[in-house]
Amino acid sequence: MTENKADSKMRKRSSPMRKFWLLVAVIVLLAGGLCGAWYYGANRLEREIASLKQRLTDEGVAADCEGQEIRGFPFRLGVFCDTFFYADPVNGVTVSGNAIRSAAQLYRPGHVVSETDGPLKVSAPGLVPLLLDWEKLRSSVRVSMSGLRRTSLVAENISVSADDLGLVDLLGTMRGLQMHLLAGDENGNGEPQDLVASAAIDGWQIDDGGTGQIEPVDFSLLVTVRDGLALAVSGQDPLTVLRSQGGEADLAGIEFSTGDGGRLRASGPLQLGRNGKLSGELELDLDDPQKLVDYAASVFPPAREMLGNVASYLEAFSANTGGRTQVRGLKLTLRDNKVLLGFIELAELPRFY
Repeated sequence: MTENKADSKMRKRSSPMRKFWLLVAVIVLLAGGLCGAWYYGANRLEREIASLKQRLTDEGVAADCEGQEIRGFPFRLGVFCDTFFYADPVNGVTVSGNAIRSAAQLYRPGHVVSETDGPLKVSAPGLVPLLLDWEKLRSSVRVSMSGLRRTSLVAENISVSADDLGLVDLLGTMRGLQMHLLAGDENGNGEPQDLVASAAIDGWQIDDGGTGQIEPVDFSLLVTVRDGLALAVSGQDPLTVLRSQGGEADLAGIEFSTGDGGRLRASGPLQLGRNGKLSGELELDLDDPQKLVDYAASVFPPAREMLGNVASYLEAFSANTGGRTQVRGLKLTLRDNKVLLGFIELAELPRFY
């Protein structure tokens, strides 16, 4: 009887100890598994980067991430570079920049965020070499089993300059920039086909040498490109596809506004033909269109004469509200690059290709 009571007391004392050591064992196993998963992921990431570099080299493209390190242990996994460059001599494109820091949570590897230090040098055919700099630039990419879901870029206090043989000439600045690409509606197979693109520029200031003649403007865009995502991931040349079958887009809104109250907003369906000409129906809203003409003339003086007739046409469709000239719901027709207001041809756009 006495021995049974002693055994019972020993079991009661040892039960919490067993639970404690069991918990310790579980923690050790989880920590070991986490460490193993991180190092496996880091090794896999390094192999993928090396494979990508080799594929680019085989295509005649030079690309490197100097000072490359895989960091973030134990919960994050990311690539850090001191500098990077990309050079495609066949197409004449070169890009080089400073440090990149990227990371993804180990339990969410499909969501990658990154931060890049300026400046960025860009050279491409038909463009003067550009130097882009910023205060902050962050980006993110989110993918799923069906492919790309979203990619975003947000930057603050950007400057754009021409860099001609080391002689830097400021072209303009922006207080803020946002660009987003999203997978559109999914088809019956659960795979998105369309591409939704949005952009916003806050305080775009074209450099005027400090004269103050050109005011800052804001710009925004939201458009859905039919089968745009499917085309982007297909590896086909977009220009070849457009020339063979054309393209369609639904312009939800494109807006341009000046600091003194001028505003233009357009929306509607657009079609780009195989001949490189644009057709569609646009609905326009305008506030103080003369201020838009004034802005265009401050950037390009001959624009005043070119747009003067258009502004006079708009007077017939305007209303004065609170001292502001407003035009609402104006219908424009695009027919093979010709811009028509009713039966009046306002302008003709150049061919896209």
